[in-house]
Amino acid sequence: MESKPAFSIEEQLELLETRGLLFRDKVQGLYLLKNISYFRLKGYWWDMQLDPKVHQFKPESYFEDVVARYKFDRQLRIILFDAVEYIEIALRTKMINYLSLAYNKLWYLNPDLLA
Repeated sequence: MESKPAFSIEEQLELLETRGLLFRDKVQGLYLLKNISYFRLKGYWWDMQLDPKVHQFKPESYFEDVVARYKFDRQLRIILFDAVEYIEIALRTKMINYLSLAYNKLWYLNPDLLA
């Protein structure tokens, strides 16, 4: 496996610019690269490239659009995990109520019920 050199945050921003990614605010871009990371964000710019092997971006591709995609995905994940929590608690509550009434309040100590 070929080892790639490590780049500073500033070098990462420069690399993205040489590949055609535009920045409306480079200071904000540096801040976001420091706090989100190049590798976390790269999945959000994949389809903005003309050629994924050469890593050249399509014209009018902006870093801020990449970040907007990341933030949308983050919000969607928060909404989904919130919904999953309600489902999990409701299911667990129904299971506990059923097992407590059917077997007794110490049902969880019976290994035959959990097998």
